Amino acid sequence: MILSALLGSAEALAVVDAVTLHILGTTDAFTARLQRSRRSLDGLPFWSLFPAAERDHALERLRTLAQTGEPCPASPFALLDATGQAVHMDLTGVRLPLPGGQQTLLLTLGVCGEGAPPPSLLADVLDNLPLDVAAFDPQGRYLYVNPAAIRDPAVRAGAIGLTHREYGRWRGHPARRTATRDHHFQLAREGAVQQWEEYFSTPGGHKIIRRALWPVTGQDGQVRLVIGYGSDVTASPEQTQRVTLLETMVNTSVDPLLVVDARPGPAYLSVVYGNPALHEFLRSHGLDQLPETPMPDWPLGEGNRRTVMDMLGRLHPTELRRDVLHLPDAHQWAEVNISPIRDGDTCVYWAINLRDVTEAYQTAEVQTQVARANRLALSGSPLHGSMAALLGGVAAAHPGWRPALVIANHAGMQQVIGTISDEFTERVQREPLATMERFWQLTDPDGQGEPLIVPDLLNADLPDPAAQAMTPHLGVRSVVELPLYGRAGQLLGVLIAAHPDPHRWSGPVLEDLRRRVSAAAMLVEQHVQQERLAALAFTDPLTGLMNRVTLSEHLDRQLRGEARPDQRLAFGLMDLDRFKFLNDGYGHPAGDQLLRQLAGRLDAVCARHGVQALARMGGDEFALLVDAARVPALTVELGAVFDTPFEISTGTVSGGAGSLVLLQASLGWSVYPDTAADASELHQQADAAMYSAKRRQVFSQVFEPVARTGLQTLTLETALRESLRNGDFHLVFQPQIGVRRGTLVGAEALLRWTHPVLGTVPPDQFIPVAEMGGLMGALGAWVLRTACQEAARWTGVCLSVNVSSVQLNAPDFASEVRAALTGSGLSARRLVLEVTETGLVDNPARTRETLQALRDEGVRISIDDFGTGYSSLVSVRTLPVDELKIDRSFIHDLGQDSQAGRESRAIVSASVLMAHAMGIDVVAEGVETPEQAAQLAELGCDLMQGWLYAPGLSAEQFARWRGQWPERVTAPGLPAQPERPD
Repeated sequence: MILSALLGSAEALAVVDAVTLHILGTTDAFTARLQRSRRSLDGLPFWSLFPAAERDHALERLRTLAQTGEPCPASPFALLDATGQAVHMDLTGVRLPLPGGQQTLLLTLGVCGEGAPPPSLLADVLDNLPLDVAAFDPQGRYLYVNPAAIRDPAVRAGAIGLTHREYGRWRGHPARRTATRDHHFQLAREGAVQQWEEYFSTPGGHKIIRRALWPVTGQDGQVRLVIGYGSDVTASPEQTQRVTLLETMVNTSVDPLLVVDARPGPAYLSVVYGNPALHEFLRSHGLDQLPETPMPDWPLGEGNRRTVMDMLGRLHPTELRRDVLHLPDAHQWAEVNISPIRDGDTCVYWAINLRDVTEAYQTAEVQTQVARANRLALSGSPLHGSMAALLGGVAAAHPGWRPALVIANHAGMQQVIGTISDEFTERVQREPLATMERFWQLTDPDGQGEPLIVPDLLNADLPDPAAQAMTPHLGVRSVVELPLYGRAGQLLGVLIAAHPDPHRWSGPVLEDLRRRVSAAAMLVEQHVQQERLAALAFTDPLTGLMNRVTLSEHLDRQLRGEARPDQRLAFGLMDLDRFKFLNDGYGHPAGDQLLRQLAGRLDAVCARHGVQALARMGGDEFALLVDAARVPALTVELGAVFDTPFEISTGTVSGGAGSLVLLQASLGWSVYPDTAADASELHQQADAAMYSAKRRQVFSQVFEPVARTGLQTLTLETALRESLRNGDFHLVFQPQIGVRRGTLVGAEALLRWTHPVLGTVPPDQFIPVAEMGGLMGALGAWVLRTACQEAARWTGVCLSVNVSSVQLNAPDFASEVRAALTGSGLSARRLVLEVTETGLVDNPARTRETLQALRDEGVRISIDDFGTGYSSLVSVRTLPVDELKIDRSFIHDLGQDSQAGRESRAIVSASVLMAHAMGIDVVAEGVETPEQAAQLAELGCDLMQGWLYAPGLSAEQFARWRGQWPERVTAPGLPAQPERPD
């Protein structure tokens, strides 16, 4: 109200905020003197009206007036009019507090030469104010009181010189009111602004006067004057409260709010009001002040301008509108609500509410990119493809920033995935992984994923000297980094965004990277796991040597032409003698320890003799590939390996800790092209030679064709033929237990041979002889017929029968299976044929045709010894398979807190996941301990067999065992689900 009264004066007045020195309002006479409009002056810094040469002096005078309150006498100044011409004026000023605490400066312009404004100016202004105003000296005596406060001129004149208490006694005011006024005055004279309300009873009802006392201090800080105000707030306190609340809500709203002029004319589409949040929003778009021009003329980026113009074109004088704007230049989204403000039937303004929804849209965008990256990863895309999909939106959202991922490669060096700069990639990839690990141990010691923000690499102080040395050579200046950790807390890599310029605002790009950290860590961990599984597929996990598939591929390459035409290649197979007894006596951990020691010794010998390949084929069998000329010397040194005892650590009673064990081995050699024409013959001949060495109790034997007519082989082969005629073979059946319900699901038929003279002959001894002698087909056919006949007596139990590669490749094998089923009456759905890895890869086209035909008739197909070679993985994708049987070498390590145990768990877990993804059951053989069974149940294995449940049982023993087996075991507490169908 005071401000309105002041601006209604006929004098050339300007009211200026004493803190900011911005113009709060001007009178018409003031604007006329400078030929300016009120609109152009409101909010303008007053000192900007002075020419540059006088600006500093004028600014100093204004600040002195604002700080001290000392009146500014008339002084000549030049002020700029609307055309920029200097207008010479006399300037007079006083400091004036307004109700509510705001300090203002009242500045008066006079024409030069006319002197100061009339002395009655301030009195005239105050006398005409529509609210109570009074002035008191420091002792509380009235110095001035205006007519609005005391209407009677006589009373008003009599009050001058009286204190509150004296005036109250004179006028008969209530003592409490007088005491309250005096109390507030005492506080005001000490420098504290006072406000309170007084209530009066009048014939027209209650009246409420809001009082205020404002101390005015001098340069010495002492109160020289106290100004009192009083305003009638009786009219509508509720309305006042609502207006105050509304103003507070608008000014404190985090959403930008603006009012746009809808009236035709030059001001059309100009912003007539904007709250503080709008100013902040505009500053983020490079506009430091709210433009006075219409919105179409605002200096916006081209993309943002098109969006704003499209929004303005959709404004309607009668309809509410809600929309979402995309400001592409700032990669920002805003929800817009527009409401017309009408005066009668005319729309005069539009009220617009903006809400920043960028985070929600960016989150949705990131989720889309994460989903695409995951789809790529699941489809087999390499890491750089899925990471490109994951990080593709970062550069577009944050111009100038380039994202990348840094991980370790196979050689233990850092690898950059993404494009930041050529210098960055070249320099980072020269550093070992240890540099990154050491740096983040110092930067994020607790592994909490704390980011690293470097505004300027050239002026950075990094905690690691190696990282510090890299900074001048990276081709970037601003860097944001986030470490990626795996589920076990290990450092997987670093997500990086870099900018070529220093001191770039990194907050938005950091938050964008944070949204992608979890997905990036998952992709990297999946990549590491895949590489690890690939390494396991080609490397023996126990010894670190080649595995069977790697050796086979190497041998195939040699035979296809990598070897010299005149080169003779020797293929050797080595098998430990009586290794099973060591495993049984000392335990599998001791056996594994011995195999690792042996692998180390063999590797050292092979390195000295130029051996091309050394592999562990599985169990206690090793293979070698070397130039045939080196065989004699190599054999001697290989034999010497076993002259030194092996030290095994075991806590068992039989061996004790640190036991020394002496073992022997048998080694068989085959030479290409002397006796073998291909890899299959090399393997068969080396195996036969090894068996011959074992039977002759010598360390080494080179295969010779005449060896087949040797007495021992001939005797064993003859015995096999006799036993086939005489029925000396018999079958045992090992139960297969369903994991989920603990029920008996099936049994595997195992061949056993007891000769009247030779006694019990192990399968690993007579099976090679049967294969060499061409007896495997007849022997396998007998096993199939006999097993089917026995299984036909069972009810609801499936039968698994091993099929050799010789049988599988026979053209009439499918007919043999059908005949066995027909002759026994066994349902095809209850027969499972277990085929070996060798049988799958020898003739894949014929294998597919044969197995598919049987499978179409209901026979189930199982891959035996799964996990010992990569070719089995290929078979799962190319052959009709119902079941995978994990090799026992991966089972006995389960449950052990060792590297081998963890690697075996990883292989079994990956196998189960892959099989189940393709609808294939998984069987584990060789289960001997409850710990192994519990681990397999946890990993989702479907069937288990092994000594934990029963050894191989005769038909009679199996029938008794079956009757005693409970319907359900306690071990894995999983819900009952259908298992292998009958």
